[in-house]
Amino acid sequence: MRAVAVGQAELKLFWRNRTALFNSLLLPLLLAPVLYSVDADGVPLVVGLVGFALLMAVYYNLVTTFVARREELVLKRLRVGELTDPEILAGAALPSVVVALGQMVLYTVVVGVITGVALPARPWFLLLGVLGGVAVFVLLAAASSAFTRTVEMAQVTSLPVLMACLFGSGLMFPLSVLPDPIASVLKYLPLTPVLELLRAGWADGPVLQPLIVLAVWIVLGTYAVQRWFRWDPRR
Repeated sequence: MRAVAVGQAELKLFWRNRTALFNSLLLPLLLAPVLYSVDADGVPLVVGLVGFALLMAVYYNLVTTFVARREELVLKRLRVGELTDPEILAGAALPSVVVALGQMVLYTVVVGVITGVALPARPWFLLLGVLGGVAVFVLLAAASSAFTRTVEMAQVTSLPVLMACLFGSGLMFPLSVLPDPIASVLKYLPLTPVLELLRAGWADGPVLQPLIVLAVWIVLGTYAVQRWFRWDPRR
């Protein structure tokens, strides 16, 4: 697959990027004690770490990746070849996605051993949540890169999505502590349905609404990328 070849080249650059390595590998581990202090139960800890992996290893890293490759004319050169636009984007996203998935598996195993959390009763909802979350945040990263002039500006342009998801999706504290009208609105943030599907893997809970919200975000993200993604450098 041609996208894999692009991904292999991107992977070499990924391992040389100290910022990307820190955001992907170390930052979630530094935040794990915070999550554990809030709730020592293994399920919330796994869910929280998966959420952080999506935000940092996938979303934030890919915003910087797409901007860097655009400004270096890499995307433009790839586009004049035989690769299709989806193959270029998928190849560029591949290393971050693979690292994030590897993290999720590792965190789940480690937390399971430490806390003794039971195996999920409905693992297919975990799979839907993870795959849907990866798709959404890859698309959001590509869309955000269109409004990011430089790699340094990614810290600013990605902040609204990061802050909204960190503090409004039930990642740091449950939405149940908020007034119902506010909690109802926050259920439509892109990370909220992912976390709800992950929790549904261990406990009974609503899954239809999260699936619909996740599907809507994928549709909106696809439209945003098609409409606004920039292949040429911003001068």
